Amino acid sequence: MIESSWIYRWLCRFGWWLLSSIRQSAVGTWFLSSNDGQAAAAQKSLLWRGAALIRRAGLWIMEKTHLVALFSGSIYKQNFFWMALPFVLSPLLPTMAVIALAVAALLSLVLRLVTERSYQLVFHPMMIYVAGYGAVYLVSIFTSVTLSSSFYGGAVTVLFVAFSVLVINGIEEKWQVDLLLFLMAGVGLLVAGYGFYQFLNPGRFGGTWVDQDLFEGLFRVYSTFQNPNVLGEYFLLIIPFACAGFFHSKRFLLRAYYVLCAGGMLLCLMLTYSRGCYLGILAAAFVFLVLLDKRFILLAVVGLLLLPFVLPDSIMERFMSITNLEDSSTSYRLSIWLGTLAMLKDYWISGIGPGEAAFNQVYPVYAYNGISAPHSHNTFLQVVCDAGILGLVFLLMVVYQYFKATFRAYLAEHTFRDRVLMIGAISAMVGFLVQSIFDYTFYNYRVMLLFWAIVGFGVVISRYASLKDRKGARE
Repeated sequence: MIESSWIYRWLCRFGWWLLSSIRQSAVGTWFLSSNDGQAAAAQKSLLWRGAALIRRAGLWIMEKTHLVALFSGSIYKQNFFWMALPFVLSPLLPTMAVIALAVAALLSLVLRLVTERSYQLVFHPMMIYVAGYGAVYLVSIFTSVTLSSSFYGGAVTVLFVAFSVLVINGIEEKWQVDLLLFLMAGVGLLVAGYGFYQFLNPGRFGGTWVDQDLFEGLFRVYSTFQNPNVLGEYFLLIIPFACAGFFHSKRFLLRAYYVLCAGGMLLCLMLTYSRGCYLGILAAAFVFLVLLDKRFILLAVVGLLLLPFVLPDSIMERFMSITNLEDSSTSYRLSIWLGTLAMLKDYWISGIGPGEAAFNQVYPVYAYNGISAPHSHNTFLQVVCDAGILGLVFLLMVVYQYFKATFRAYLAEHTFRDRVLMIGAISAMVGFLVQSIFDYTFYNYRVMLLFWAIVGFGVVISRYASLKDRKGARE
């Protein structure tokens, strides 16, 4: 039996030794430490007190004008409903519709704050860095090399960053988490279905996004996102949650549903031929399986070794071309990275401002080999371009707090069905960040919204045990 083999036992022991060593190290202890002190300090800050003062003023106005009674029981105060609309439907709607729904969700939360004295915002330390990131982007609009062109991109970024706070406060019960998982997976399957239609009817759709000298006739699906890389980025955020839904569900039909959704999305991701997304889904799958059960360590290793023998030749050839500098896509990205790094030597402190127009105004002066581009094809570089080094610092702190919250919850949760939700949240972020090395994953605003929605969703999942159950009690 494989479980009695020395290789299996050695891999399991090595995995547990590594995890135990990390947890007991100074870095691990620091990473897993409580944020209670930081949260308490933040709630005593001038910024928090100022926001509380504004809220009290709003409450006073609403009470004096008798608008509190007018909005009592109004659907406009149903935060979960308004938050869920852009969260779930963003892949299917135009960008402007998603922005309008995000604004409506924000106003819904504000309305509840100024009409219900008993309502309190859920506070998480990550919100400090979310606010910092949004503030830096707001300032970057006015320090941009082209203010008018940067206003739209900067304003949308600030709005979508704030959406993470809406998600944290919009989900109050466990059934809402389960419903979001169900809807996210279902919409993902619809998006994948349209991608399959494109693959079967390539003549009706334009675009190739490949070096035709190396991959002649290869068609990359993009479904509702107009770009195959963007479609792959969307799937990276959704597939791990669909897999988590499978293990979290008790009913056979629900499990079959999640298998169908996850399988359909994974197959469609393969048809994007996005090499960065291939690396991302491999990283996400490895993290998911290892955190799920130590016995999957061996399966993950064996699976990687077998991939060249089970995947179609077209996918393997595309994947193996990552390091081929003769591929125009690879050499194109390398040249852009070099040009962007040269530009950032002069603009790393404040950046040049959000948006494609600002990038195109400055980047051509530093362009390597005269190659033009709409952005830097790397999320971390692009954030520095947009908002300077502080923008990157705040983004990395948001990611750090996200992993800290979800991993602490994973270690503390003893129920397998609930622990797998944290695994899905962790692996989704890992896969997305891997792809962010090779592309600017915030370039599509709908994917940007989904990223910040997942940031908030991860925080909610990290406190899943404290959410109300269907009977209204807290477990």
